[in-house]
Amino acid sequence: MSFLFLKYVHIVCVAASFALFFVRGLWIIRSYPRSEEAWARILPHAVDTLLLISAVWLLFSSPQKGWPGEWLTVKLVLIAVYVALAQYVFRVARGPVTRMLLWVTALLVFLFATTVAVLQTPRGILVVL
Repeated sequence: MSFLFLKYVHIVCVAASFALFFVRGLWIIRSYPRSEEAWARILPHAVDTLLLISAVWLLFSSPQKGWPGEWLTVKLVLIAVYVALAQYVFRVARGPVTRMLLWVTALLVFLFATTVAVLQTPRGILVVL
């Protein structure tokens, strides 16, 4: 499988993961009943699993062998923070205001992690400021 194909699979999974988190967050905040449907609970996990598999596969099939640099470390830390916030939004947080603030924070962390990956610098979008 070519590196370019894997990269595009990874990018599509990133977009799908973000979209699913965005929609599920809206449903949770608005107490929309569809947030409890089976597909809404299973599909995000399937997409995130494919995202993780493609990321590991990209790392091992990269033309540049070894750890790509500290930007990847920062990205992984940001993704861990995002996952923790997402878990808190969907399982622990009570009240619409708390959920909304945590959801928006998780979205911003996700987007910042994306800029770190695209620009391949630990400062992400802040590098242009």
